[in-house]
Amino acid sequence: MKLSEIVSYLSQKGLVVENPCSDVEIAHISCDSRDVKANTLFFVKGVAFKPEYLLSAVENGAVAYVSEFDLGVDIPFVKVSDVRKAMPYGAKFFYGDPVSRYKLAAVTGTKGKTSLVYMLRSVFEAAFGAEKYGYISTNGAMCGTQPLKKSGTTPEALELYGILNKFALENISAAAMEVSSQALKYDRVEGIKFHTGVFLNLSNDHISPTEHSSFEDYKAAKLKLLENCRFGAVNIDDPSGEEFFKASKCEKTYTYGIKNECDFRAENIILTKYGSSFTVKGEEFTLKMPGEFNIYNALAAIIVCETMGIGLEFVKKGLAEATAEGRMEIFEKNGVTVLVDYAHNKLSFEAVFDFVDKFYPDSRKICLFGCQGNKALDRRRELPEVAGNRADMVVLTSDDPANEEPMAIIGEVEVELRKTPVKFISIEDREEAVAYAVGNAQSGDVVILAGKGQETTQQVRGRAVAYVGDMKKAKEILG
Repeated sequence: MKLSEIVSYLSQKGLVVENPCSDVEIAHISCDSRDVKANTLFFVKGVAFKPEYLLSAVENGAVAYVSEFDLGVDIPFVKVSDVRKAMPYGAKFFYGDPVSRYKLAAVTGTKGKTSLVYMLRSVFEAAFGAEKYGYISTNGAMCGTQPLKKSGTTPEALELYGILNKFALENISAAAMEVSSQALKYDRVEGIKFHTGVFLNLSNDHISPTEHSSFEDYKAAKLKLLENCRFGAVNIDDPSGEEFFKASKCEKTYTYGIKNECDFRAENIILTKYGSSFTVKGEEFTLKMPGEFNIYNALAAIIVCETMGIGLEFVKKGLAEATAEGRMEIFEKNGVTVLVDYAHNKLSFEAVFDFVDKFYPDSRKICLFGCQGNKALDRRRELPEVAGNRADMVVLTSDDPANEEPMAIIGEVEVELRKTPVKFISIEDREEAVAYAVGNAQSGDVVILAGKGQETTQQVRGRAVAYVGDMKKAKEILG
């Protein structure tokens, strides 16, 4: 593909400020100097970008670059008004709009995104077979049975389009992906026409200097999803549901819920420790993913599948078999119950405690958690408030400290825990903390290991540092 063709498309979108009028051949696109190969068009993005990154890209094969500023490098330079918008549109043109070749569902919300994507994965496999679906989630990306390299919940636009193009090349039938508020705010999914978009829920989260300046800014990012979907699904029970429904620009937007009148309402609900059953429009569904919140996820999945024309028998089978690693995983030994979950914000914390209170009402509750570094600073007040008032014992530890000192984060959380009646202990090393929490549990106790799920790394100063993982360590301690 010629550079001039890409520039012409970006010009149609009103993004090109200066055109190099070059016909250099482009065989690859990237914004990561480590990913550059021969004939790469390199996109310069990010406040932390250093000129040496571009020089490295040129050494590795970059033949032109797109930027908002002239960096003085002697290769063709395409000046654009907004490089973040130029990346998704450039990728869309370069890959030939891959999303038009299959049905793609997009999921946004404060909690439940991964669980819903895993439910859809299970239904897609039942309906289309193991090789004919794809997904992109916090846990990873897959094209059929092939794992794909991915960074972040929703990757940057160029990486994302590479995955979406892989789906198209493999002739999949359907795919599902999580769409984070950061992806919406920073235009990573700009120009993608989703088949169905889902709004799950919204609560105060991701407020920090590096994420969203306020709850309104966070909500505004989430609201953008339903502007570019053919169909929409909105949780009308959520306090923000009506606002999302009214903001939708879909051809048809369906509502779902349990409490309020809606298009898809769950009735005859039976909840157990290990799953649930319910009816929708007279049809019975079962789940082995526990908790009322997973019924909301299942309702959203049912709508997505209906818009995609997937048969009811496949929907029932897929939902009945769906699991999500590290989400509400429960095991018991010698009378001790361990619950491992990714819960890391107020809404998910409350949901876990609601579940434990319902099914283990007389148990002593030991909760292990930490707060992440450099993001969602409100969690350092909200999580200890929830755990401090609902747990009997808290073990405070590290959870992806990033570029902050782990004990400094722990110190901030300790201040809030002291405002509550809970007894607590702080152990910086997460493996040691898990060992303490589980090792000190007695018969009848419930140990909640929150935040990391199935993850086996900690993000520390730009590196993924390996550790054994909450689940494995807990099982080791229990024998």
